[in-house]
Amino acid sequence: MNDKRNYHIIIGSKAFFDSNLPLFDEDDDVHGFLELVKLSDAAKQNKVNIDFDTPILILKNDNYHGIIDAAHDRLGGLIEELTTSDAEIYIHNPPQVLYDYLKSQRNRDIIELDILTQEYTINKNSSEFAKNMQAISEHIIGQENAINEISKSLWYLTNVNRSKPYVIMLYGNSSLGKTELVREIANKFFDGKFYEKHLSMFKNNNYSDYFFGDAPNRKSLGYDLLERESNLIFFDELDKCPEHFYSAFYTLFDNVLFKDANYDVDVSGTLIVLTSNYHSEEEMKKNLGLPIYYRIDKFIHFDDFSCDTIHSIVLNEILSRKEEYQDRLSPEMIYAVVSPVISTQGENARTIKYKVQQVVEELLFEDVLNPPAESNNNN
Repeated sequence: MNDKRNYHIIIGSKAFFDSNLPLFDEDDDVHGFLELVKLSDAAKQNKVNIDFDTPILILKNDNYHGIIDAAHDRLGGLIEELTTSDAEIYIHNPPQVLYDYLKSQRNRDIIELDILTQEYTINKNSSEFAKNMQAISEHIIGQENAINEISKSLWYLTNVNRSKPYVIMLYGNSSLGKTELVREIANKFFDGKFYEKHLSMFKNNNYSDYFFGDAPNRKSLGYDLLERESNLIFFDELDKCPEHFYSAFYTLFDNVLFKDANYDVDVSGTLIVLTSNYHSEEEMKKNLGLPIYYRIDKFIHFDDFSCDTIHSIVLNEILSRKEEYQDRLSPEMIYAVVSPVISTQGENARTIKYKVQQVVEELLFEDVLNPPAESNNNN
């Protein structure tokens, strides 16, 4: 029986890949894929023949971006050129062309192939649920209705086995706590980990490659989702994303398998949280369109801050800066100066933070210009 190459595909985050590599000894002949490709290219340019006989090869997912487009179509053959016939080969998140090639080789009994996939979980400890939600509500001030609605959704997700992604839209004016809520959910239910993408960055057609994966040697949405660290996915400011990218979300929201031009990604069991600055569901229907609207499972509105909420946030902001002013100022002194410039309505976390910042700076500067007079001792 002939020797076979032994391929180990590891699908998941970078940390998951690294943790599942063997503990190699110092005398093990281990090489990285990109390192050997560069040596091979240099040898060809210099018309030097090199027989590569690497017994252990590691192909990390960012290595795919270090080779030209044409090389992607023959990744399998390129690996074979660089390794021995019985090599151990560890591959992180292979693009679909390589994945299909290796599965074909295995089906023909040419290679050995095993596949290890990262499992993603949500904290389903029901005894901790109420405590976690209470902790979240203490951080997200003035949004009792939103906390109540997100509690229902999280309780549902921690008590069912759902395959299809669950999509929530958080909407309302900016700086009311939407992003902070996502971070709190990550901390309490996903070990502090989540995949985050700010859609306001994608403002023109130049980003089509990212959403649809047209270029194999560039990052794409599929590439990033494969190396996510949890099943919490956060897309901020969907209202800022051009409409021609929405078809990528149709596939993501509707299926357990997301596909772009180069990657297939299992997105089963994901919680996808969207945010927007829309004021009503009718406004979303009009601007996002019904195909996106009806793929969203739940809409949660964030209320503008009440007068009491604004007061609480101002006090919290002042106290959170205590290390900045320490003994030179008192919270009461800052509040006395900032309160006249704080409106009783229309404020948000960003405007409050800005105004407190300006007052702290002003008071500290006045303290330098007008230091307290030292008492004279004439005895």
